[in-house]
Amino acid sequence: MLKIATWNVNSIRKRVDQLCSFIVDDQIDIILLQEIKCTEEQFPYVEIEKLGYECIVYGQVARNGVCVLSKHPILEKFKIDIVEGYQEARYIECLIKHNNQKMRVVSIYVPNGQSLGSHVFEYKLKFLDNLYERMDNLLKNEELIVIAGDYNVAPDEIDVFDPTLLNGQVCFHIKEREKLKAILNLGFKDAFRMSHPNLQQFSWWHYQGNSLRNNQGMRIDHMLLSPQAVDKLGICYIDDRLRKLENPSDHTPIVSIMEW
Repeated sequence: MLKIATWNVNSIRKRVDQLCSFIVDDQIDIILLQEIKCTEEQFPYVEIEKLGYECIVYGQVARNGVCVLSKHPILEKFKIDIVEGYQEARYIECLIKHNNQKMRVVSIYVPNGQSLGSHVFEYKLKFLDNLYERMDNLLKNEELIVIAGDYNVAPDEIDVFDPTLLNGQVCFHIKEREKLKAILNLGFKDAFRMSHPNLQQFSWWHYQGNSLRNNQGMRIDHMLLSPQAVDKLGICYIDDRLRKLENPSDHTPIVSIMEW
């Protein structure tokens, strides 16, 4: 059994204790983090490495940032800028060895998009286009692949608390949704939706108002699996306990149990 998690931690230095408790208590083998919001030099290696994890980090000053933490050997790593001209820490890819098999894992943080019509929204659409090309090329290797993180897109009406209210808004705009579905049409599968075809559950709730209390959230964090990885999927679930802690991230982890 292999447990893989993804979590937009929203500042790892603020939540390193929450992270360490989670990965130890839940016996997480590999965790993909987004929005670590620190440089590689500022990353809390000591706290995490003493728990037996190898850390591969693509950091940035005060914003963005992605990393992979693994109990299993990391053979290769790639820090990639998905859109040329935008040097932002949003994509890190690793090849990990487990039980004499290799698995490619990616931690990804898709731009939020900010507002419709903005250059940031256009950047988000371009990012998703280029991500499509990257994922299409990866599929050709016929590997076990997990590409997980904060995609900042809720794919279907079931994935938002009010599809009428949010229709056309950032993270639920039809242009974004179409681009995410194009990626799924390549052959990647949404691990959570495979495990729970009809369950409405969210991975993000706004800090403002009573969003969490009223369950006014969105499912914008996803774990996408190649066909080879789908064959090993046991169950995928959203663990909302961390969102209910004091001083939480606005996101909560998604966990997949892979059967080896």
